[in-house]
Amino acid sequence: MFTTKIDLCAVLEALVVFFQVCGIMGLCLSRLMPRSAWSYRGKIGFIVALFGLGIAGALCGRHDSEFALFAGGTMTVLLIGMTIGGSTIDATEPAPAYVGTKTA
Repeated sequence: MFTTKIDLCAVLEALVVFFQVCGIMGLCLSRLMPRSAWSYRGKIGFIVALFGLGIAGALCGRHDSEFALFAGGTMTVLLIGMTIGGSTIDATEPAPAYVGTKTA
């Protein structure tokens, strides 16, 4: 009978790569199809991938693996990609004028 020894560090590194791919897919789904039902699923997958990258990256750091750096860098790029652009505010219309009350 075969007994295989699976290295925990290798499993954590594979999880980092898996969550990186899931994060990129979620970012693409939410940004490229903003008006579809897939956008919501992409955002949920994106959030799950960020949590997974954080946990897997922290555990890789405990094993002195360089994949902890890759996880942190990917989280930074994903967060920048999610927050840049994509504003739903129409900038072509002027802002409404503020009408305040007159104080004595």
